[in-house]
Amino acid sequence: MNAALEALLGTLLYEGYALYPYTSSATKNATPTPFGIVYPPAYAEERRSAFDHLGLRCVARGEGGALIEAEVRFLQAAPEGGHRAVERRLAIPARPLGELAAAAHSESFVFDGLSGRLHLSARPLAPGITRVALFLHNTTTCAPGADRAEALRHSLLSTHPFLTLSGGTFASPLERDGDLGRAVERCACVNTYPVLATPEDDVLLGATIALPDHPRLAPESGGDLFDATEIEEALVLHLLALSDEERAQVGREDPRIRGLLARVAGTTPADLMRLHGRTVISDAAVFDPAVFDAAVFDPAVVNPVGPRPVNPEPREAA
Repeated sequence: MNAALEALLGTLLYEGYALYPYTSSATKNATPTPFGIVYPPAYAEERRSAFDHLGLRCVARGEGGALIEAEVRFLQAAPEGGHRAVERRLAIPARPLGELAAAAHSESFVFDGLSGRLHLSARPLAPGITRVALFLHNTTTCAPGADRAEALRHSLLSTHPFLTLSGGTFASPLERDGDLGRAVERCACVNTYPVLATPEDDVLLGATIALPDHPRLAPESGGDLFDATEIEEALVLHLLALSDEERAQVGREDPRIRGLLARVAGTTPADLMRLHGRTVISDAAVFDPAVFDAAVFDPAVVNPVGPRPVNPEPREAA
């Protein structure tokens, strides 16, 4: 796995892990993350909005010999409670699409009282086109009538499945044209939001939040603050404004947050300037100042091309 994808997965996995002011006493930090939760069956049965499983379906383009592998990353609540959590990983080794179509793969897992089942299958739709499905079920026992705090101790948190294909590519979950689009449209997912995760379209990620295809981290980012959709500059300034006593209190509660504080403490004025913002100029060849002026100052002028002297880059994950 390349470094960019690994960094993206790490950021998404810990999104919402702890939020400013990063103290465990804050209500919003009562759990490791509010996203991507796979609850125990007893709890999910009592609530329509809760799921005891996750389902990722997609369309793969490749011959029967193309190799597909699956991995799931999630957080498990730490025994001491609060927002602390332990990172877990599940993996199904690479196998040919044709072999998987002939016989699906299932396996069970157990992590310190948390149990579940992983199932990977494939179904050929047309020559070179295969529907792939990865399902994860939480089978952990939880007493009926348990409150949410108790259920979260028996849940998979921030659950991120992803598929990697060697010798082929995945169709975009947004594809709707032709036979391929119709096949994609029938790929109903449960409790996850699939996106193409690499420029080569050989990795499909099930995210816990809605993202565009090919999400990426902003190059100006100094590192995870567990709140990637927030304004990083503002968060850094808030952290720098904490007193020594407040930093010491927060740092004692979680080594991961202690590392965050140490990194932010080294922020320079130049780092802050990079976080302040940027302007990206694109489509410069179609920009005609005369046409732009006419469109701006004369409402009667209609310009089919512009004006658009500044176009932002696609929305970034952080």
